[in-house]
Amino acid sequence: MTNIFHTIQALWPEYTKTEKKVAQFILAEQQNATNMTMADIAEGAGVSEGSVVRFLNKLGVKKLIDLKLSIAKSAEEKRPQEGSLSVAVEQEFVDVVRNTASLADAGRLRQAVDLLEQSDQVYFFGVSVSGIAAVTGENSFIRMGKPVHAIQEGHMQMIAAAAMGSRDTVVVFSLTGNTRDTCEAAELAKQQGAKIIAVTSYVNSHLARISDIVLQTSAKEEIINGGRITGLISQIYVLDCLKREYTRRNAGRISRLKENIGEAILTKKF
Repeated sequence: MTNIFHTIQALWPEYTKTEKKVAQFILAEQQNATNMTMADIAEGAGVSEGSVVRFLNKLGVKKLIDLKLSIAKSAEEKRPQEGSLSVAVEQEFVDVVRNTASLADAGRLRQAVDLLEQSDQVYFFGVSVSGIAAVTGENSFIRMGKPVHAIQEGHMQMIAAAAMGSRDTVVVFSLTGNTRDTCEAAELAKQQGAKIIAVTSYVNSHLARISDIVLQTSAKEEIINGGRITGLISQIYVLDCLKREYTRRNAGRISRLKENIGEAILTKKF
């Protein structure tokens, strides 16, 4: 299979000035480009969408999705052979936590917890692996006495969104920030007056643009190798930051509640 990056470089003499801008942008972004729209690439390269289309034609690519798949396959080929599997996994986990921590904004985190405290109902939305983060959010906050609901299915997210109001908040997990079902549900919730907290790796994504607060993760969603646990780890890191700040503010009440929960759970053990 031809490496798309090699093809882009090989055709360099044939590009117009604007097409070279597109080529430079894609070569620089590579993995990030797989989650961009035509408009995103055009804006990033500083050209028109028509120039992006002409660039694709010169590459012999019919649709943007075909370019994204080619980029994903070529990026996968470039991965170095791993040595010790356990060491490689450990390093990936350490890197994603450190990188996500470096993106943390204490001010936005406090604002997000403000919304959670002020809300009558809190919803956690996410699909696929992000749905696991949503369920973890529900499990965490229900133990702190907060009315919470995790919803992983697109249609049910829309139904819940339609019934929301100004006293509700939705925490939306999406690495790309461009998952159609989740974004559509978040948009509807916002139209109903609910506040939106996005947990995403892309601050220029559709989800980020419609959200009231964006909490950034560092993990990138990959087309070919999607659903990686490292993506979930980055989301759980942000979720735990929310949980700890919420707990700090409500320490006395939550401590008493945890004792009650502990006693209740003990009755279920032999």
